[in-house]
Amino acid sequence: MLCKILTSAVLAASALSFQLAFAQSATDTAPLPINGMIAAVKNEKLAFVSDNGRFVFRGSLYDTWSQKEITTLAEAERASNYIDLAKLRFRVDDLAPFTFGTGSKEVVIFTDPLCPSCHQLVQDLKQVKGYTFKILELSAMGPDSGKIVRSLHCAKDKSEALAVALGEKKPRVVDQVGDDCDTSAIGKRIISAQMFGVKGVPFMIRNDGLVRHGYEKGSLEPWLAGASQ
Repeated sequence: MLCKILTSAVLAASALSFQLAFAQSATDTAPLPINGMIAAVKNEKLAFVSDNGRFVFRGSLYDTWSQKEITTLAEAERASNYIDLAKLRFRVDDLAPFTFGTGSKEVVIFTDPLCPSCHQLVQDLKQVKGYTFKILELSAMGPDSGKIVRSLHCAKDKSEALAVALGEKKPRVVDQVGDDCDTSAIGKRIISAQMFGVKGVPFMIRNDGLVRHGYEKGSLEPWLAGASQ
């Protein structure tokens, strides 16, 4: 289950219009991590097409994150489904995450304190060994979430804040330090979520870079076990 920030109806409509306009000549397609663009194979050549099928972009597409040109559909699919945090030099600790576990494999998770499927994910991750989970709270579900996120970040009692983040206590606004609390890390989370294409929570980045939208009970450990490294 995915607690959505943006409805999927717009995305579905775009995909449908693309299929109607382009499906007769394209043999295969893959999404791109670019709003409004799809990769398609046409006449055995890779093309980059607007998702309504109207515009075809000629030339090369270079992925600055993976530092390589996208020349095949498989590469386009990988660009959509993997984020190499090491190549990005992304420092998750700059975003003041809650941390659970001490394993050598690190998993980044964007959550919301009022998201039911996020709560289930947090319960399941406690049963997994060999990983360090970096939990980044977002106010994805509205103003009430925002108040809780800020209070957890600025909590007087960090152990209480961690207990709330890990689902050991009900989500609520906790006692905070004064107005001088530095909330810039929360802003960095929002920017990072936008950059990574987070449309809803939970959103996970596995230790090998594979991303996952949403969560179903009991599915965490098998998903983690499928990592390539």
